[in-house]
Amino acid sequence: MKRSMGPVLLSLGIVLFLGSCRTVTTPNNGNDSSTNGGSGTSAIDGVVLKGPIMPVSKPGESNTAPLAGAPITITNATNSTVIANVVSDTAGKFFVQVAAGSYILTPNQISGSVFPRPPQAQTVQVPANTTFADTLNYDTGIR
Repeated sequence: MKRSMGPVLLSLGIVLFLGSCRTVTTPNNGNDSSTNGGSGTSAIDGVVLKGPIMPVSKPGESNTAPLAGAPITITNATNSTVIANVVSDTAGKFFVQVAAGSYILTPNQISGSVFPRPPQAQTVQVPANTTFADTLNYDTGIR
């Protein structure tokens, strides 16, 4: 029996499209590489996960899921200037171009919700001409 690949390709196209959608708001403060001619192009490419999503973990099965709508503040660690406020997309992803340097990623509480609880802020070092990958894990409170 011959099967059509149409539905599979359509599903793949939708996943790829949604994965490319990101919400980024960047203050025009001259501190990102797009406005200050920073040394090369660097970026922070992150994913936000919520977990656990099931009270019992099973070997070989992920107990996390992407978290859409998570607000993250990115601050220059050297001068405390807010570089960007980003919101994770439907795939839990966010992306922002920055100049090489040290940044504080502050995951914020989703408005109107106690859970999932954001993790602690973290300081990351972004080298020149590098995309720094990071994962932020929000706690769902499920135990």
